[in-house]
Amino acid sequence: MKIKSGFMKDKRVLAAVSLIASFILWLIISTVIRPTGETTVSGVGVNINIQSGLLSEMGLSAIEGGERTVEVVISGSRSVIGGVTAEDIVVRPSLSDVSGAGTYSLELVAENTSNKDFEIVSVSPEKMTVKFDKYVDKTVPVVYSVTGEYSVPDNYLQEEIYVTPSEIVVTGPEKDIENIKSARVSAELEGEHTATVGILSDIELLDADGNVVNYNRNEIKTSASSATIYIPIKQVQELPIYFEYINVPEYFDKAQLKCSISQGTIAVAGDESTLEKYSQLLLGYIDVRDITLENSSFTLPVELPEGIINLDNIDTVKVDFDLENYIETTFYTSQINIINVPKGYKVTSNAYQLAVKIIGPADVVNAISAKDIIAQVDLSTREITQTGQYRVQADVFLPGGQLAWAEGSYSVTVTVKKQ
Repeated sequence: MKIKSGFMKDKRVLAAVSLIASFILWLIISTVIRPTGETTVSGVGVNINIQSGLLSEMGLSAIEGGERTVEVVISGSRSVIGGVTAEDIVVRPSLSDVSGAGTYSLELVAENTSNKDFEIVSVSPEKMTVKFDKYVDKTVPVVYSVTGEYSVPDNYLQEEIYVTPSEIVVTGPEKDIENIKSARVSAELEGEHTATVGILSDIELLDADGNVVNYNRNEIKTSASSATIYIPIKQVQELPIYFEYINVPEYFDKAQLKCSISQGTIAVAGDESTLEKYSQLLLGYIDVRDITLENSSFTLPVELPEGIINLDNIDTVKVDFDLENYIETTFYTSQINIINVPKGYKVTSNAYQLAVKIIGPADVVNAISAKDIIAQVDLSTREITQTGQYRVQADVFLPGGQLAWAEGSYSVTVTVKKQ
């Protein structure tokens, strides 16, 4: 007995026994005497998006006060509510009083969204203040402001200043967006410049009077936060313009053709790197076969390379040929030569002779005879895979070195047979 009495006097033993006894007592009270109770769940989020369909029907969005957390008091079996978390509860504001844009004090309603058996007792705070408005999109122009003392040399040209992007979309509450009329970017430029300048600048929103609008960037969004101001500066030059001939007869001296061009040069502007590539500008081509006594004047369009500006605003240039003392004569040549005949085939011309109209100075044309003219058919330009008749092009050749040519184009019909 003395041993037992000493054992019970040990303080550590007494503490352990007391703890066990307390737990047993709590267990008895919780499960037998008081099996239910209440507890507070903190950090429960208020979800206004649950009723986004109702807001959408009214065209409204929560502008302010749409996000916060609350405390929810719940009741139920102590063994259950002890395991309830914020994720088991959804709190939403009642929208029954919302009829349009404005600020409302909305009652908060909590709901058990889990499969756990507990009830909602209260929500703290009971209400939340929310501002509603319509979100709208508005496209506004982007204007610019350039200050400073800058200049360009005399042989340079400054074009109209422009901004990229030239407009932006502003999205936000309708009442706030109504006050926004434009956007602006600003830059300062100094000194002399010989090349296009681009300056990136932050965008400011302006009202109808041109005053800067201070706005909440969480509520109002813009499709771009910055824009680039471009100040185009081009070099100015006077460049010669010319044309070329095509389908020129062999040994033909083009220099003997007398012509006049309505514009010999053109004033242009462009970046230095672009203009340095050109010492003259090609307008186009004139087919020698098209030059006749009835058609001795040609109009060529002025189409400049990309990046070059036409300062003279000339759309066309006229070329006139001096055909004084020129004549036209038709010759009937029987010299129809067929070359590059495909292997295994025999090709003959169906025509005995070909009528060819020749133009040139009278003394030159009068010295030409039909036997001097050759019509040549080159079959390498035409795919021949079977026998039959083909219509093919014929090139006309004149005595070498003479200032005369055949007008128009010619063709002959040939018969293809296998050898």
